[in-house]
Amino acid sequence: MTIEYQEDDATKVVEFHITGHISHADYAPLVDRLQDFIDRNGTVRMIEVVEHFPTFDPSILIPGLKFDIRNIRYITHVAVVSDMGWISPVVKAAGALISTKIRTFGMAELEAARDWVRSADPEGGAAG
Repeated sequence: MTIEYQEDDATKVVEFHITGHISHADYAPLVDRLQDFIDRNGTVRMIEVVEHFPTFDPSILIPGLKFDIRNIRYITHVAVVSDMGWISPVVKAAGALISTKIRTFGMAELEAARDWVRSADPEGGAAG
């Protein structure tokens, strides 16, 4: 699997691209970096680009849930960018259960996703 990860403390925006199977060995360093980013910045915004995501290691489920429970209040906006048909309904269902503002975008809309996240109020106010 490939994970490209970029963070910007000045804008409090983190962007990562996922391609392929997610193993525990891939997931743990990503979560550690993201936790450090949240700890440094308080509230943050995210851009998740999912190019290809066929499977994941089930051992990441419990650590993932623990991370989400601990940090979801610090993640104000998430743009999920993907052309994978099943991603949007899953994201919308999750978005109905949390206060984080979540929007889905197609791969051709990556710049629009970046604009939406970057123009969002870093303290959680609505953006477009």
